[in-house]
Amino acid sequence: MADSTVRRSSVVEKILHPVPRHEPEVEEAQQSLRETRPAIPTPMLDVVFRDGRIRSFNYAYLAEVEFEPGDTLTLKFTSGAAIVAEGRCLARHRQQVRLHRADEIRECSQSELALQEDGVSQVERISITEGEKP
Repeated sequence: MADSTVRRSSVVEKILHPVPRHEPEVEEAQQSLRETRPAIPTPMLDVVFRDGRIRSFNYAYLAEVEFEPGDTLTLKFTSGAAIVAEGRCLARHRQQVRLHRADEIRECSQSELALQEDGVSQVERISITEGEKP
């Protein structure tokens, strides 16, 4: 009777824990990869105002980037929202946004505006217009 119990438990064990399809080294590597793979964040662009407010926009919905050499950068989203950043030397910001590499567009404080040298990128004013909600 004890022998049949041992056989049953080994059969149950095989059903509950199937034999790996790969060599143990491959299984270990796959498990290690699953544990170390970082979560893929949804890239968002933060718009930081000088008063401390922050709005985040999903890059997935960025439909168009328009740059006017005067220096105005306009970002248009599929929701109809538009961000207009005005300042100087914003070509670098345009390139970063276009490649979804910018973390934020930040309005400079009044003291930063006064102290920055010519040729340094700075956002003097940001305005956001809302699109129509579906």
